[in-house]
Order: sequence, then C-alpha cells, then structure tokens
Amino acid sequence: MEKLKNYRRDLSRRVIGIVLAAAALYYILWLPGVLNRGVWWLAYPFFMAHSFFVILVYVTVFNNWSRSQIRMSRCTTNMMPYVAVLVPTYNEPVTMVRKTLESVLTQRWPLEKLVIVVGDDGYRREIRHMVEGLQGRYLPACIHYLQPPAKYTSFRKGNAKDGNLNAMLDFVVEAYPDIQFIESRDADDLVSDLHFLQCTVGYLLCHPRTAYVQTIKDALVSRGDPFGNRLTYFYQGMMLSRDAANAAFPCGSGLVWRREHLVAIGGFSTWNVVEDLYSGYVALQRGFRGAYLPIVGALAQVAPEDLPNIYKQFGTWALDTFRLCLWKCPLTIKGLTVRQRLQFMELGLFYLSSIPLLILMLVPIISLTCQVKPFIVDPLNYGLHFWPYALLVEAFALVLGSDVALKETWRAKQMQVCLMFVYIKAFLLALYYGPLKKPQYIVTRKVRRAQLYWREILPHLALFGLLLIAVTYHIVLCSVQHFKRLDPGSLYWAALYIILLTASIRRSWYGVDLKKHFSSVLQKRKPEYRTLGKQWKQSTY
Repeated sequence: MEKLKNYRRDLSRRVIGIVLAAAALYYILWLPGVLNRGVWWLAYPFFMAHSFFVILVYVTVFNNWSRSQIRMSRCTTNMMPYVAVLVPTYNEPVTMVRKTLESVLTQRWPLEKLVIVVGDDGYRREIRHMVEGLQGRYLPACIHYLQPPAKYTSFRKGNAKDGNLNAMLDFVVEAYPDIQFIESRDADDLVSDLHFLQCTVGYLLCHPRTAYVQTIKDALVSRGDPFGNRLTYFYQGMMLSRDAANAAFPCGSGLVWRREHLVAIGGFSTWNVVEDLYSGYVALQRGFRGAYLPIVGALAQVAPEDLPNIYKQFGTWALDTFRLCLWKCPLTIKGLTVRQRLQFMELGLFYLSSIPLLILMLVPIISLTCQVKPFIVDPLNYGLHFWPYALLVEAFALVLGSDVALKETWRAKQMQVCLMFVYIKAFLLALYYGPLKKPQYIVTRKVRRAQLYWREILPHLALFGLLLIAVTYHIVLCSVQHFKRLDPGSLYWAALYIILLTASIRRSWYGVDLKKHFSSVLQKRKPEYRTLGKQWKQSTY
C-alpha cells in the first residue's frame, strides 16, 4: 500500500514537473518579443527576474525527480555499540539543558553504552552541579562536564559552537578511543523518538560508507506554527530528494556521525558561520555518503517566535549558504556529482530569489503610478502565456510538500516575503566579508520576547504603503478619466503583495494584546496630560 502511494506521488510530481518545465520555457521564450523597450529600465529587470525564477524552476524540477524510500534498520540489543553524545551549551537555562540530558538518558539505549559530554562555554557552576547530579542518578552512564578552551585562544579550534564541539570531540577521542559514533545535540533539543539512536546507529552499521545520518528537527511552537519553525515542507519533502541524490546535509542536532569519517575531515568545520552544513559538504567532497531518516530526532523546547530572533536564525542560515555558494561554489569545487552540485545550488538560489521577488513587487507600484507596463501586449494574450506557467508553479509546490497541507504552503510564501530583506542583507554580508573573514556567530535567544517590533518591519511598511498608494491613485485616476484604462493585472499583483505584506506586518506584534498594550501606554501618559492641563490653566492666556 505504501509503495503504491509513493508511486502515485512520484508520478504526479514528475508529470506536473515536465508540464511546468514546458510552460516555463514557452513563457520565457515568448516574453522578450513583447517587452516594452521604451521603458527598458522597467522591462529588463522584469524579464531578468522572471528568467531567474524559470532557472530556479528547472533546477527544482530536476532535483526533485527522485525521492528516497527509507528502510529503517534498528540496532538489536546485542549489537548496540558505545555512543558519545556531545551537548554544547552557552548560557541556556539550566532546566532546559537538564531536560535535554534526561531525554538522552531515557531513550531506548543501554545507559552503560552512553557517554555524554556537556561542553559549557559559559563556565557556569550551576551546569557543573546539574551534570554531577545526573551522573549520580544515572550511574551506568558516563556524564562529563567539560570547559572548552577560552574563545580567541590558540588552543581552541573555532570561536563559536564549532570550537566547543571540537573540544568535546578531542576529549572523546583521547578518553574513549574505541567509540565509533558521535551524536551532536543542541542544549535545547529533546530526543523525541525513543528509537532515535537505534535507527541512526543501526543505519550507520548497515552502511559503512555513510559518514552521518540526519533526522527531522521539530520544535514546540505556538498554535498554528505562525513563523514556520517546524519546517515541515523541508523535512517531509525536500530532504527526501536530497537524500536520493546523496546531498542530505547535517542540520546541527538530531545528527549522528561516524567518528572515523568526522576525524578524517578534520573534525567540525570552522570555516563557515555554523559548523553543520559545511562539515557535511566537506564529507561529501571526500567521497563519503550522508543520509536522512524521516524520524523526529530533535525537538526544540523553545522556537523563536519574535521577529528579531526569527531574523537572526533564518538570517544565519542564509548567510551560511551564501558563503558556501559564493566562495566554495558547488559548481566548481572538486569531488561532487552533478546532482549534488545542483542540490546545493538550489539552496543558494532559493535565498537569492528574494532579489527578483523584490523587483517583481516594485513593478506594479511603477506600473500603476506611471501608467506604463514592462510589456506591450493585450491582457488576454499575456494571460494565455503566463497563467498556465503560474498555476503549474503552485501545483508543483503542492506536490513537493507530499502530505503538507495547503495552509503550510501558503505560510511558506508569507515567510518568504517576511524574510526577504533578511536574505538580501545576508547576501550582501557574504559579499562584504569574503572567503577569509567570517561574520561573528550569535547564539539564538532561548526566551521569547513578545512586543511591538516596528523597526524590524519598516521596509515592509514602506512597500505596503507604496502599493496601497499606487492602487488608490490608479483607481482614482481611471475613475476620473476612463475605466477602460484600468490595469487589472497590476491591480491583482498589488493586491496579492499587500495580503502577503499584511501577514508579515502582523507578525511584528505576535503575542501582544494590542488593546491592552495601547491602553497601558495611554495610562502612562495620563499624568503628563494632567500636568500640561494645569500648566495651561495657570498660564496668562
């Protein structure tokens, strides 16, 4: 039954992909002939933006042609080897770290086969005492507290999380030379699936050329996952395609390495902003394999649900990807297959698509206010060429997500608009810092701060205002002159972008009761108003 279901998914994805590729080619080859070269400054960016998205469509269709069919291989009790679990921490709440360690210790794995190392970059006494207490409660396991070398010293291999992980890895190699498998787990990530180690280590035992196994990273989120932290679309769809091309990459937590291969690549990489993506990239270059298992191996206790924290986390991932694609380009670097190169390039193209997206959002503003279009053709003719392509893009996006709901696909579009300026900034930072200088890594805050974040959405407010003004101006102008001059196409796109921007703007006060907020602000200002009233009454006027 499952095989038939997978066959139908593959068939629908491939058929829609082929038809989409044909429609995209038909549209993009037709478009240059109808461009309005009289306003080349609008027409050429419009054409280049659409060309970029057509390239992205072709890469995505090719990359998602095949998906892996995972077969779980669990360890039997008599085959379970020793595993070292590395847990780096830096000022996370002690209770949060304790819950993570307890989840590691209570999964279905013999305690006597577990070695846990807690690397404390915060050098906190509370963490040391907590680790010592757990060691007393779970005596068969070996739980170590480790203070890595101080940052920016010659003894440390990496000044952020990478340095902490490398210090713990060196400790394990020296103290436990026979341990074959290394798990890395963020200090706030619980073990969700009790069979996590059984599945990941079992897979590594059955596949000796595999260097690492990544699992799903889930998160405890507010109702409806308003910021898309669960990344369901990615883990339930795209990662299966990457796994089929041997291009699944580490995501930092819920991850098990084969120690021999990790040591062979020099430990956790220190070149990029975060260590996970590039470490896997180097392993694949060396000819090792990476794997992905669709089980929930890590469950974040707290997900970022305020704009500054969301910007920080997603911006870091984008910056990491841009540095890799610009300075260690998958298209030119040695050791990768064609499929692997395109899988990694798709990551960079996705983040880079924010620039053509911004261009396309500016086009209706200019068209409606200046009464010009980037093309010279009647609306019906344009619609016959464009709308089949546009509708097929939406259909393909749905089948890419497998069982992901339509609502989550729509949320992904909202988040792309919300993070558009963050991704553009990440691209500029990657260019500015170059290959030799690395931007400083900042740990994602583990506490939610619900408040009004107006500064963070100023660019969105500006775009929203310009679109609203353009729509109003165009409608008023056409009502005064003639409604035949109405531009329904530009009005449609302007309305769509306004809806998407509204969703972004609403996220700036997520978790805040606006009525209570503004009433408290007014209450604070009342004494000022009373003082001003008294001063006015006592004045000579």
